[in-house]
Amino acid sequence: MYTDVNALLGHWPFRKIRKNSLEDLRRVHRENGITGGYVASLNSIFYNDPFEGDEELHALIGGTEYKHVLTVNPTLPGWLRDIEDGLSRFDIRGVRIYPTYHDYDLNSEPVAELCEALERHGLPLFVTKRMEDERLDYLVKPKPLEVASLGKFLSGQPDLDIIVLNIRFNEIVSLQEVAKRLPRLYFDTCGLKDKVFVLEELLNIVPAGKILYGSQHPLYCLKSSFCIVDMVEIPEETKRGILSENVKLLSRNGQLQG
Repeated sequence: MYTDVNALLGHWPFRKIRKNSLEDLRRVHRENGITGGYVASLNSIFYNDPFEGDEELHALIGGTEYKHVLTVNPTLPGWLRDIEDGLSRFDIRGVRIYPTYHDYDLNSEPVAELCEALERHGLPLFVTKRMEDERLDYLVKPKPLEVASLGKFLSGQPDLDIIVLNIRFNEIVSLQEVAKRLPRLYFDTCGLKDKVFVLEELLNIVPAGKILYGSQHPLYCLKSSFCIVDMVEIPEETKRGILSENVKLLSRNGQLQG
């Protein structure tokens, strides 16, 4: 019953993706014992109206084993309506933001208003630290999200479930005090490519309950990210937590299953 908290469907403007259909996602998940996950739209990152990409995504995953994560740009008008429509039409289980691609400060009023809305609706926030290595993007040059800015934002949201996606080991080390202080802060595993035995080292720095398995398929090789967790020498209980149990604490997911 493994869960992937960072899966995507759609097109990527920087290179051709050959395995980006729902059946491709389902196949690679089943091959690795993953029974579902949280899916966002790649298209929504680049559409003028992100909601159009989410309508496409719902047509693909509605009624399946996958949970819909809505893409929101809080600097655009109508984002609150999009969340309300997403809840009623798509049964969304979270909201994902891309401050580097949509060019806004995490510590700004629009983001604070978004966080307040998510708390009211019991929805977790998925914060995208990066998509790929920033040096690979050439049509759009996303401004890097500085760790200090991220840490300031996280510290100001103690009551919101937040999952930071595609963050590197050394960046988590810089945030370790924030991570220990905030019980509702999580990190996914897809960015842990800094070194060998990276997960074992990470578990000495932050509590195991804060780590969730995420692949960032199809931009990243799922098998590679899965092995980061599956092949390490850590207690089976810890491994099971990362792959399946920790994610059950996310607010809306837990409320609906409880």
